[in-house]
Amino acid sequence: MADVHGKALDLGTAFDEMNEKSATRYFEQHTQENPLACQHRRLLYNCMTRAGFTNYAEEWWHYDYGNVAWARRVYAQVAHYGAVHATIQNHNVKEFRFL
Repeated sequence: MADVHGKALDLGTAFDEMNEKSATRYFEQHTQENPLACQHRRLLYNCMTRAGFTNYAEEWWHYDYGNVAWARRVYAQVAHYGAVHATIQNHNVKEFRFL
């Protein structure tokens, strides 16, 4: 997430940083530690979930839609898409098939 000038917003950790602060709700439970990060995570979470995405609770940046993880979280009978097998040639997808 960034502001209107493209400057990254404070979300409390770096993207893909692996520690306890990476959990989506960390700053909900430690609000005084970084109130701005808490506010930014709330904004991200609410925008993404209202659009139909689900969040992997251990990573504030990790959202899914239509895949198996999403289907499990929303109790869907089927996922919209899944794994594919792709043949890459000269850095381009030559062909693919769904697994």
